[in-house]
Formats: sequence, C-alpha cells, structure tokens
Amino acid sequence: MSIERTQPLKPAATVQPRDNNDVTVNKARPVENKPSASGTQVVLSGAQSQLTKTSSQDINEARVEQLKTAIRNGELKMDAGKIADALIQEAKSSLQDN
Repeated sequence: MSIERTQPLKPAATVQPRDNNDVTVNKARPVENKPSASGTQVVLSGAQSQLTKTSSQDINEARVEQLKTAIRNGELKMDAGKIADALIQEAKSSLQDN
C-alpha cells in the first residue's frame, strides 16, 4: 500500500443548527402521590427531609477559601505518606467489616 494512492477523506454530514425558538420540553415525570397498584404507599421520615436540606454547617467555607488560596499560590503541601496510611487503614476497616 502506498501513501500516494490513498483517497482523500470526505467530510461527515453537517449538523444542522438548532432553532432558538424551539421550546425545551421537561422530560422529568411529575411525582404522583397515588398508591401503587398493590395499594402500598411510601412515607419518608423526618430524618430523610433533614438529610436533603442544605445547611451552612455542611461546608466550612473559610477553610475552603484557605485551601483555594494555598492551591492558587502553590503553597499547599501534600503528605503522600499520610494519605497512603489513611487509604490503607480505610481498606483494612472495609475488609474487616465484610
């Protein structure tokens, strides 16, 4: 086979531009509170609703900003040995639980 005898590539079919006037359709199904065919109804506990709420206590924003600044300035030091030890300990505890 010779390189000179190869055929030039033909472009793939072009993609047609999308009209901005198209209305996007929400594909998510609405939640229905009807019991299923078997008559079973699921009620979620208050603990579940607490877990789904976002809270300012979830994230230490000051610490996040400190880390961002340290990364940006190249000042963040990573202790690979400490990270490896933690990963090994986590794997050991995971294996003992099973």
